[in-house]
Amino acid sequence: MDDVTDDASARLARRYPPQRTGRWWIPVAIVLAAAGGLWLYWAGSYGATGTITARVDAFEVRSDTVIGVTVTVDRPDPSVAAECLVFAQAVTYDRVGETWVRVEQGGTGLTTVRLELRTFKRATTAAVESCRKAG
Repeated sequence: MDDVTDDASARLARRYPPQRTGRWWIPVAIVLAAAGGLWLYWAGSYGATGTITARVDAFEVRSDTVIGVTVTVDRPDPSVAAECLVFAQAVTYDRVGETWVRVEQGGTGLTTVRLELRTFKRATTAAVESCRKAG
């Protein structure tokens, strides 16, 4: 009877070999999770602080070559000077004029700037492309 049991055990062992302990992925997963967490923290803290933004509050097409634009610049730190690129578009979506608007340091965080933007073709809208710290 032991021969039959040993023979059956041998066949089962050949058919179903012992499983390997494939736990090598656990340290890899921990390292990747830690790296992802650090990146998430960096991206959140970098994007949440010190960003200078602006928006066009109003615009008025005054002629075929001039558009009046009112821009509000938001600076978290008013002691920093800022520059924003304001552009005008035609009805065909062509960029027909652009200028850098500079806001000097001091004042309040929200600063309203009114400007006249010269264009080479009739503009139909104005927008802010980007803002940065003035250098």
